[in-house]
This record gives sequence, structure tokens and C-alpha cells, in this order.
Amino acid sequence: MARRQLVIFKVGAEEFAVDIMLTKEVVLMRDITPVPESEAYVEGVMNLRGSLVPVLDLRKRLRATTANAHTDHRIIVANLDGVTAGLIVDGASEVLRVSDDIIEPVPELVAEMGVTYVAGVINFKDRFITLVDLKKALSDEIIGELDAVMNALSSRRRQISPAQAV
Repeated sequence: MARRQLVIFKVGAEEFAVDIMLTKEVVLMRDITPVPESEAYVEGVMNLRGSLVPVLDLRKRLRATTANAHTDHRIIVANLDGVTAGLIVDGASEVLRVSDDIIEPVPELVAEMGVTYVAGVINFKDRFITLVDLKKALSDEIIGELDAVMNALSSRRRQISPAQAV
């Protein structure tokens, strides 16, 4: 029986899970520099140990009701096909090890609505946790937007001469 490890996080009142193999780390909320003219779900970029990482608001991507600003917000740093991105969530609670047989198929209603990023539902100890396929949630269009943001930032950085940067 196959077992997988999942990072459990909250968006609004709902619990979600993503495969731990796609996550690099979970960090505390930090300053995010906005990027002009980017999509609404792109919050900006953050500095992570000297590297600029684009940050998305997963709450907006999952169309969840926005939670109140509080200190539980976390950023899940994920790596998808070589693209690193930070995903703002309302809280990351635990790593859960589950067997594939407790992952139930996507409910028909969800499939009929065209929500393709839901990979299943986990019924675990009276909790219903939605399993998110990050590759589908962050479609090629979104990955392309992140690339555009990073390219714009790196070209702007090259335009600033060392004398201007002082």
C-alpha cells in the first residue's frame, strides 16, 4: 500500500493538502514587495536568503473567502518544474502521512464545476481535507506570469548601475 506525505494547510476555514515532494519549506509571513502590472493573485516578491521568490496568494487562486489578517499566515515555498514560488496560506498545521486508499475520488459536483486542481478528498479522523494538485492549481498560464515577473525584475535590476544602487 503506497503512502505519501502531505503538507496540511488552511485557506479560510477549509483544510487543504499538497504533496510534500513539491514543497521546499514553510516560512513565516514576511515582507512582500508588490510588482506593478501583475495579475491579482501575484502578491509580489520576497527575499528568501538572498534570492527573489515570486509570491502568490493561494487564497485568491482557490477563490476562498479572505481570512482576517493574523499571525498564522505562512508561505509555502514550492518548486514546480524548476520554478520556485511562495504560496500564501492562512496557516500550515502539520505533515500527514496517508495511504492512497483513504484518498477518495473528487466529488462529482466539483468535477462538474470544472475545478481541475482538486485531486481528491481525504477523510481523516473526522476531518475532510482537500488534496490539491499544485501543478494544475498553478497552471502553465500562472507559471508563465511568474516567469514574466522574474524577467521584468531582473531586467530592471540590470538597468540600475552600481553607482545608482549605492
